[in-house]
Amino acid sequence: MDGTADDQPNSNPRWVLVLHGGAGSIPGDSPDDIRTGYENGVRQAMQVGVELLEQGKSAVDVAEAVVVCLEDSPIFNAGKGSVFTGAGVHELDACIMDGSTLSSGAVTNVNQLKNPIRAARHVMDDTRHMLLACEGAEEFALAAGCEHVDQSYYFTSRRFHALNRYRERRNLEPLATPGYPLEPGQGIEPDASADEPGNTVGCVVLDAEGHLAAATSTGGLNGKMAGRVGDTPIVGAGTYANQFCGVSGTGIGEEYMRHVLCARVAWLVEAGQTPEQAVQHCLTNILKPNQGGLIAIGADGQVTALSNTGSMPHAIADSNGRREIGIWMDPPALNEN
Repeated sequence: MDGTADDQPNSNPRWVLVLHGGAGSIPGDSPDDIRTGYENGVRQAMQVGVELLEQGKSAVDVAEAVVVCLEDSPIFNAGKGSVFTGAGVHELDACIMDGSTLSSGAVTNVNQLKNPIRAARHVMDDTRHMLLACEGAEEFALAAGCEHVDQSYYFTSRRFHALNRYRERRNLEPLATPGYPLEPGQGIEPDASADEPGNTVGCVVLDAEGHLAAATSTGGLNGKMAGRVGDTPIVGAGTYANQFCGVSGTGIGEEYMRHVLCARVAWLVEAGQTPEQAVQHCLTNILKPNQGGLIAIGADGQVTALSNTGSMPHAIADSNGRREIGIWMDPPALNEN
């Protein structure tokens, strides 16, 4: 199985961070600026997490902050860079889970929030519920202080062209404009990108107190039906954390839901497997090739980032000085030391 596993000889670190920018996000023929954008994006998010962990912040706070950073980048399919539905609009999902308490919060099918992961955090902290959807989720999040945006905030030309390529493959007329008005100065630039699948961002953290947390955010599948809900906001499917392991997934959401994949990883770790063994099992024996990737951290600090796709932008950092950035699944990760 391709990817990055924990083979560091150092003693167990006090804290560990791993994040991903989506399995299969980068086709091999992607332009250099796209590849560089993914690499810089995961590096910046890693640095945000490292600074907070060095300040002694909690796993939940760090996981949220890292995902906010990824949501704010137009390169990833979450927040700012979210893909389009088949009708040319956006529907975003996010989830966060505290492994020490099993508390969680999630939102689904929102399109007025700058950072859906912040809304998910408010659901976890400020309600007795686990998942809020659509207008109700947005009304709650805005009342809680989350930042409002118009749908035009999420617009990127490359995602719009990806939608039209999807439509053309299904013998549907391409859209001339998205399903909402663009802002002054926004325009549809020429199509220069390779076809990029929509995917997900996520983060798992072990803090200095030994607490685990996981957070995941996505714009969903390119060209999806209106109202489709994937694995990201479903606890156990695309996001899970307990006292033994934290996990975030990226891939074909229906498969992650069908197999409760992230919870399955955590339960295998609880039963005695390492995070690497548990993730390897799920990617090799449960999923089919090219269906996704997983990141995970165990309570002892063992960490893994693996995918059965050709690419999965990811980063790993810990208190022992480990700093790694990876894009492709075949070559080893770049050492950032």
